[in-house]
Amino acid sequence: MTRTWELGNNKNALPVDLVREQDFILRVRRLQKLGTPHLIVNLALNAVPALAKSSHQLEGVQTRLKEFASITNGTYFEMSNGDVFIVWEEANDAALLAARLIDVLPVPTDAHANVQFLLSYHMPRDYIPLRERANHYVEVARTGASMATEPSAPTAHLNAAQGPLTIESVGQIGRLLDDIDLRSYARTQPIYRMDERETWQRVSEEYFISFDDLRRERFPKLDLITPEHLFFALCEMMDQKLLTVLTEAHATIAGRALNFNLSVATVTGNVFTRFTHSVPHDQRELLTFELHRGDLFQDFSRTLDAIGLLHREGFRVAVDSVTPDMLPYLNFAAFAFDRIKINVSGDRIGLLADAAIRKALQQIPTDKLIFFRCDSEKALRAGRELGVRLFQGWHIDDAVGASAKR
Repeated sequence: MTRTWELGNNKNALPVDLVREQDFILRVRRLQKLGTPHLIVNLALNAVPALAKSSHQLEGVQTRLKEFASITNGTYFEMSNGDVFIVWEEANDAALLAARLIDVLPVPTDAHANVQFLLSYHMPRDYIPLRERANHYVEVARTGASMATEPSAPTAHLNAAQGPLTIESVGQIGRLLDDIDLRSYARTQPIYRMDERETWQRVSEEYFISFDDLRRERFPKLDLITPEHLFFALCEMMDQKLLTVLTEAHATIAGRALNFNLSVATVTGNVFTRFTHSVPHDQRELLTFELHRGDLFQDFSRTLDAIGLLHREGFRVAVDSVTPDMLPYLNFAAFAFDRIKINVSGDRIGLLADAAIRKALQQIPTDKLIFFRCDSEKALRAGRELGVRLFQGWHIDDAVGASAKR
């Protein structure tokens, strides 16, 4: 795991040559305790080729950045290696100020166009990734290492791997996840209810890890989806990593109605037990855990036990990824699910015209049904004809946005 440097009154906590890093980490800790929104921008000046080659140009840019921070009521922090952090209290123009920073830097050459030399953090939400970034600067100052963006050896090995997942690559990904803040790959998508006046009401948000973004940035040559059993093993591993992060920083989800994907195996493990203890009882009904229908098919008994455990702890439970063609063959309403998520993507929407499927849908209480991947007007119209009120998908996001503008 990434080490976290804790600084207090002990002046020997860090070597004497880390005063700059110590001052910045102390400021970050104070901001976290205060909870006041701040924008913090990290400029990795050494990642800009022209500056890495010329100390004269580097000093010139640092001077201009310091002046810019001063006139915009920001606080300037310079690291031992020359990189810079600027802290602003969050305001309407904070993002605009950060965007103007790019004008101070030399334009990178095409060969370095993909190097990230400007990183933004929003406090207190991004406390963990910001502390990890600060920890890197501590290591740089202590060891004289560089802040190069080249991948570590395990990452490089995975980048060289191609094709479907293997047992070896899943294990390597698991080890790499210890040093990756999964919240940077976390995404949310709302779930909406259409009320009787045909207006949209947000009822929850699904909180999930974007496999596409994770694969593109960390494992671009691997197929993270196949084979299916290894993909589910990877999902279980990521469930546990994410729950660990959220257990340590429960304030980031406190008071929010959220849905999380979860494997049955994770429900019965120690990681989930620790997460449960971190959630106050009066907030648990806000959280819905979505169990994949694959777990249900693979082990009915174990899945029923998991549903019972989640309900006893005060959480809600949904079954995820049900396709319309399954409905005539399994009575999902017979299980104690609070929600049943039906995939109505473009390649499945035509199935809703089948009489047997429509009959099976009509036997499920409409308040339990969620049409997800609702990405077309046809899917929305079919759901409304069947009495469905809960929807999720980019078409719904667009419809809600259009409605808000009117």
